[in-house]
Amino acid sequence: MNWSKSLVSLMVLSCAAISAQAQVVGIATNAAGTSFYAVGAAIANVMQQKANVSTRVQPSSGPSVFTPLLNRGEVEFAILTSLDASNSYLGLKNFSRGKNSDVRIVGVVFVIPIGIAVANDSPVKSIKDLKGLRMPSQFTAQVIVDMIQNAMLSVDGLSGDDLKPFPVANFVVGMRALGEGKVDAATFCIGCGVTQQVNAALASHGGVRFLSLPDTPATLAALHKTYPGSYLKLLQPAPALAGIVGPTHVMAYSGFLMTNAKVPDDVVYKATKAIHDNKPMLEAATQYMKTFEPDRMTEESAVPYHPGAEKFYKEVRQWPPNKH
Repeated sequence: MNWSKSLVSLMVLSCAAISAQAQVVGIATNAAGTSFYAVGAAIANVMQQKANVSTRVQPSSGPSVFTPLLNRGEVEFAILTSLDASNSYLGLKNFSRGKNSDVRIVGVVFVIPIGIAVANDSPVKSIKDLKGLRMPSQFTAQVIVDMIQNAMLSVDGLSGDDLKPFPVANFVVGMRALGEGKVDAATFCIGCGVTQQVNAALASHGGVRFLSLPDTPATLAALHKTYPGSYLKLLQPAPALAGIVGPTHVMAYSGFLMTNAKVPDDVVYKATKAIHDNKPMLEAATQYMKTFEPDRMTEESAVPYHPGAEKFYKEVRQWPPNKH
């Protein structure tokens, strides 16, 4: 009888283990063709191959849509900008409808360079030249882009009120509108797949060109006022960087892998370790992970780190988080 009970218990435990291993976790990202999607796919592959965590990418129109799902535990991971992470947790600005108090940080996984693009033959040479022109606006599913765009416009004293608005759901739609001639300039991530598509669509105009921001303390002050934690990054022309036609200073900020507070510690620990230990595999999957620095996966934030991630960072002496 005791043997029978033991056998039943063993079978129950085995079934539970098989069920847990078969469970698929999701990584929410922006739409396909964006840097967030590419990074999410690279991380999902590493988690699958190196942490034995079945993972799939779940693209959507933007963080305003998927962050509440992450907070409710309907998706286990997500890619967010540093500012979206803090705003969502605190219930500020683009997340003013309420706090997403169950989101947690796993770590910094890449750096996001972003700029304002125009057709290469456009007479626009600087931010101030954009006054009165058509640009994407509102970004209803990706409100953070409106803040980023305004941060860059503020460098030369402009705001959205100085432009002719073209309402869009997200910056992918906005960038494609540039390729279709519906707007005169658009904000987008540099090196993203959609940029390459728009660059080809505007071939008769010499492709696209990103505007260079002034490399001055005043520029940094203007960026920080709207987007704390951002900084200037100098990019040089390269085959993968469509629109960078010469040395170009652009806005940059950190991209976080986020999770939910209720995701098991061991799952987050394994995911964090797999990402930290496999930079070559991540780089091979997408160029965006070339900016990934395993030794700088922690960054100060208003959002708590998940205990599973914190445990790993303490082991590799990356705790407490770095100041930017």
